[in-house]
Amino acid sequence: MTILSSNIMKSLKGTAIIALAVTGSILSSCDNVDEADRFIKVERPTISRKVLIQEFTGQGCINCPQGAALVHSLQSQYPGSIIAVNLHPENTQYTRPLGKLQLTSPEATVYYTYYHPSSLPAACIDGNQPISNVALWTNAILNAVSMASAADLDIETEYSKDTRELKVTYNANFNSIYDSPLNINIWVMENNIVGPQYSGSNIIFDYVHNHVLRTSLTGDWGVTIANSFIPDNNFKNSFTITLDESWVAENCEVIAFLQNPSSKIVEQSAEAPVVAENE
Repeated sequence: MTILSSNIMKSLKGTAIIALAVTGSILSSCDNVDEADRFIKVERPTISRKVLIQEFTGQGCINCPQGAALVHSLQSQYPGSIIAVNLHPENTQYTRPLGKLQLTSPEATVYYTYYHPSSLPAACIDGNQPISNVALWTNAILNAVSMASAADLDIETEYSKDTRELKVTYNANFNSIYDSPLNINIWVMENNIVGPQYSGSNIIFDYVHNHVLRTSLTGDWGVTIANSFIPDNNFKNSFTITLDESWVAENCEVIAFLQNPSSKIVEQSAEAPVVAENE
């Protein structure tokens, strides 16, 4: 049998008395707080990331339809979480126009020159380095979908059929600290463009080209909105453009994304139709 010394017994006795006193104090204080005055801490909700896929493609790229099909499949599986835009750069072997169809743009060429993918198709997922192996796209995209975002981003469009003027308003709201600059990028892209496309050794003459980048409202790399951010920061602004006469407004969409101008990483994205369905 172990015999405790008198000092240890005194120490334990003292500890017990303190514990009872603290417990009594806690219970007493709880009884004195009105139900309406009790504070319950609620954690900030995690804002879902909408992943941006910038896909380098071309009409002469024999494997590009496979990449487009994969992205379309993932968008169907994860509706509202994946935003795609197809970049047709100028002056490359695989992106020269077939026939009279013109899908290239100066903005796509700027991004192609910067990222310089080793082959086509290639996908930059949230602004990261391009992945030319289509088999690796799925995991990279799903990993990006699961990541938290520092901000929520919404856009609204106002379009005049008479003047073809498009006004885009963005609203960015931050839920955490982000200690770097961010640019807002706003692009117009067009869907349902029917025209030729190589697929393997064949040409599909009625191929449907979607998510084709047409132009930017904010220059090549966007407009800086601030250099650092804290929770509840809110930023709102508008940009205006007149749509080219050759673009079908009803087939056009606007995408917006927050991008770090140094790393080029995209932190959040959003999209909206140019013409609302009820118009």
